[in-house]
Amino acid sequence: MYTKVQFGLDLKEMLKKTKDPYEIGKWAFSTYWEHITDLEHGVRTIALTLNTMEDGLEFAFTFEELNKIADDLISGNDE
Repeated sequence: MYTKVQFGLDLKEMLKKTKDPYEIGKWAFSTYWEHITDLEHGVRTIALTLNTMEDGLEFAFTFEELNKIADDLISGNDE
C-alpha cells in the first residue's frame, strides 16, 4: 500500500530537486497514477490537489506550504 507517510517522504525528496510548481504537480499526478491501485485513503485527494499546480501559478502552493503538507503527512497530522 502506498501510504500518506510515504507520499510525504517522496514529496520531501521532490522538494529537494525542484521548487517548480509545474514539475511538482506533474510528479504528484505521476505518483498517483503509478500507485492508483494501492493508495491509502486520502492520498488520492492530496495528490490530485497538488496536481492542479500544473494548471498555473494561481494554483501553486508555496514552498513552505508544501513542506508543511509533507511534514504533516509524515507525522500523521494530515487531517
